[in-house]
Amino acid sequence: MRTVLIVEDDFDTLHPLAELLRLKRYEVSTATEAELGLTVARRQRPDLIITDIALPGKSGLHFIGAVRGDEQIKSTPIIVISGCGPMILVEAEAAGANCCLEKPISIDRFWAAIDEVFAASPESEPARPGDLRDDPSRTLAGEIDGLVERLRHCSTKTEREDVLKRLKERILKLQARNTYCA
Repeated sequence: MRTVLIVEDDFDTLHPLAELLRLKRYEVSTATEAELGLTVARRQRPDLIITDIALPGKSGLHFIGAVRGDEQIKSTPIIVISGCGPMILVEAEAAGANCCLEKPISIDRFWAAIDEVFAASPESEPARPGDLRDDPSRTLAGEIDGLVERLRHCSTKTEREDVLKRLKERILKLQARNTYCA
């Protein structure tokens, strides 16, 4: 199960994001300020960090810099969701954010950003003892399950076509591996 840390002080944003992620079977941790977020990130080493910029105490920009400067967690993908305006999002990318979204965000854009970040950094989900994620067919099967679930929630024809295309590619890849292994 992938782990996500959300660093957000606005409970009207924090709780819905956490619930959405939990519904998709992500393990979610939360923090309401940068320093606490850094402590949690160091302790739990999440697969993804989602943060706001406007946080009490130290800013989200400081938080991103601290994550990028920490050997243990510097490669953790970071998605910024902020209502501070486009210039702040540019600063967030310069600080090391992998993806920046301006509030308010659509659910489709939220999931697309998560998919993009994980696709760009597959090492963000390290195998843990007892995990079967190092089995390529299990990983592909999990991707297929996720795509099927995502297909159920597509709201546009274009999005459905994109998900179906990716689903077909993953199924063909899984079939090829199963044929090769047989």
